Amino acid sequence: MQKCIEPGGCRIFYDITGPLDAPAVVLIHGYGVNRKMWNPQLDALKDCRVINVDVRGHGLSRPCHNFTITNAAADINAILYEENCRDAVLVGLSMGGYITQEYAANYGNARGYMIIGSTPIFVPYKTWEKIGLKYSAPLFNLYPWEILKKQMAKASALKEDVRAALYDMFGEMTKKEFVDSWNGIATCLNERDFVFDAPLLVSCGEFDKTGTIKKHLPDWLKYYPGSRVEIIKNAAHVANMDNPEDFNELMLGFIGECND
Repeated sequence: MQKCIEPGGCRIFYDITGPLDAPAVVLIHGYGVNRKMWNPQLDALKDCRVINVDVRGHGLSRPCHNFTITNAAADINAILYEENCRDAVLVGLSMGGYITQEYAANYGNARGYMIIGSTPIFVPYKTWEKIGLKYSAPLFNLYPWEILKKQMAKASALKEDVRAALYDMFGEMTKKEFVDSWNGIATCLNERDFVFDAPLLVSCGEFDKTGTIKKHLPDWLKYYPGSRVEIIKNAAHVANMDNPEDFNELMLGFIGECND
C-alpha cells in the first residue's frame, strides 16, 4: 500500500507491506535513486512489516527544496510515528546509511541498524576529505547529465542490468535537482560522541570503490565497539542489487538476531 505524509513542506511517499504484527523493517535508499532500488529484497522480506521510503527529493517525494540528512531522518521518525511503529530495524544504503546514523543519534529506540556502503558521519575526518566533500557539487556541474548518469551507474554496480536500472532511476531526477540536493550530503559530517542504542551491522560490497567507504571500515569497529562488519562478495556499491542472494541472507539473519 502506498502512503504519504507531509512533514516540513515536502510530501514523503512510502510503501508499507506485510503483516502488522510482523518484525518491522525500514528501507532507506541511496542518493539519486529511489525505493525501487529495494525491489530485489521485497520477496525475501514478505514475512516482515516493510516500510520502503522515497527519501525527500527522490522518487515521488518531489519537489523538495530543503534536503538535508537531518530532515530526512526526521521524515523517517514522522513515518514511524504515523505507523505507530517504534521498534523497527533500519536498513540504509549509502545516503540511506547516513540517514540511519542521524536517526539513531536523534531518535533511537530501533531494534537494530544495518548500514551498507556508507561511512561513519560522527567520527573525525581528515581535512582533505571534508574539503573534497564540500566541493564535490561544483564538480558534478562540469559533466553533462547523460555522461554523469552513466558514470555513476558504472561506478556503483558490477552487473550491466543493475547499471541500467540505476541509470533509469537517476534519470527520474533532473541534473539541477541532483546537484542542488547534494549539499545535504556534503554537510552531513558532524563529529560528536555517540553510541548506537541497538545492534549495528555494517556491510560493504567486495568491489565498492566509492569514495572512502573501504578506508573507513575499520573506524566502525574502533568507534562503535560491538558492531559487526561484513563484506558482500561479487558486489560493488549497490551490493543489494549486485548480489541480492548473499545480501538478503545477511539482512534476514540480522533481522532475526534483532528480534530474538
